[in-house]
Amino acid sequence: MFLGIRDIFFAKGRFVLIASVVGLLTLLLVMLTGLTGGLGKQNTAALESFKADRFVFAASGSGEPEVSFTSSAVTAEDQAAWAGSDSVDSATPVGFAQTKVDGASSASAALIGIPADSSLMADSVGPAKAGSEELAENTLVIGETVAEEAGVAPGDKVSVSGIDFTVGGVVEDTYYSHQPVIWANTAGWQQVAHQPSTALGTVLAVAAPAASDDVLQSLADETHTIATSTGDSFAGLPAYKSEQGSLKAMQGFLYGISALVTFSFLTVWTIQRTRDLAVMRALGGSTGYLLRDALVQAAIVLLIGAAGGLLIGWGLGALAAGTVPFTLSLATVAGPALGIWVLGILGSFIATARVTKIDPMIALGGN
Repeated sequence: MFLGIRDIFFAKGRFVLIASVVGLLTLLLVMLTGLTGGLGKQNTAALESFKADRFVFAASGSGEPEVSFTSSAVTAEDQAAWAGSDSVDSATPVGFAQTKVDGASSASAALIGIPADSSLMADSVGPAKAGSEELAENTLVIGETVAEEAGVAPGDKVSVSGIDFTVGGVVEDTYYSHQPVIWANTAGWQQVAHQPSTALGTVLAVAAPAASDDVLQSLADETHTIATSTGDSFAGLPAYKSEQGSLKAMQGFLYGISALVTFSFLTVWTIQRTRDLAVMRALGGSTGYLLRDALVQAAIVLLIGAAGGLLIGWGLGALAAGTVPFTLSLATVAGPALGIWVLGILGSFIATARVTKIDPMIALGGN
């Protein structure tokens, strides 16, 4: 190990080059992972905040039900069937619609409609920051972003898809399908989404913490509906799967590139150290010692590079989080750095395995 550490100090140029490349790859992965998480949260934050055990989808007509937030529609019969089960604590109809709020200016928004007496909004975003969180008739409760972009406050009149509402309150932001959320009661959602009075919502948010998967699946079969977990329901969001799939594929390519680059650099470095390692073998150094020496050297270089990329990524992520959808957490920052280090170690093990085949005769001038 002494030889490997001494070589780092002696060959500063090579060390800085490899560590810099590892750091840049780590930085790219930290930023991409944070962006992937941020975009995902901006798509699904509202759904996750409901903490539903199941989301229930139903057919909007005579067809078959499918996991889709655009085509599903639940009725009073669907709600009664689920809410009437002994295994279910509650089944709340929730409606979704993409719309635009016209006040002093216009702002895009996602409308969520729930029964006026439901606690889903309070559980999701907490109490109102201004005005009231009561979902009265022809009243909207809007998020802070929509209030700012539309230039409205509690008591102001707004138009949503040609329907007039009064802003009743302003609450903390949450997001659905990349749009800030506004809230209305079920009747308001029916008007904006142009839904018949028989449609109570897009899905049912079901609370059934004590029910088994088999019981819930059996209930879904009986009611001719589809019940999914919160995570599985994301497949019903437009473009969510393709967006996340593309970003995660890019992450996979970067991990693969990092392993290849590390392997290439360390292979060249090991070849350049062949004569020094041959001297160690001629002096009685075991192949195990030489292998440990090479791996420790690689681990130190990788650790410094990954740590540098992690710290820079953390700082840039903190700056970016205020302007773009970016998730800054231990998983999105430390995860990529750890992944780069582990892949680098695996690559370095292959690259440095050649030290076990070094002939000590090289040190004595042999061929």
